[in-house]
Amino acid sequence: MEKLWTTAEVARYLGINEVDVEQLVREGQLTGYKLGGKFLRFRPSQVEALKGTIRFRPNPGRLRSAARPSWAGRTREFLYFYDFYVVSAALLALLVVYLIASAG
Repeated sequence: MEKLWTTAEVARYLGINEVDVEQLVREGQLTGYKLGGKFLRFRPSQVEALKGTIRFRPNPGRLRSAARPSWAGRTREFLYFYDFYVVSAALLALLVVYLIASAG
């Protein structure tokens, strides 16, 4: 009996994201077998046959991992995800300065 591949193994073999593998299953282009009612597994022979017939777009995660983002890019990403906390900390600092100045 051949070993069935996981979604991650199929994605790595095809050079795409796991989400794209699940999309192929939903579209009926790839047959996935559910184990235990929730784990998708795939036959390697079916995946290899699919690779020969479909042209995939490159995995953007693979392209991004090769080039490290610049300092400005990392800062912009940090501020994008933590903007609420940065603004809250600035307002709290202004409030503390105001309270200290008004007490003295």
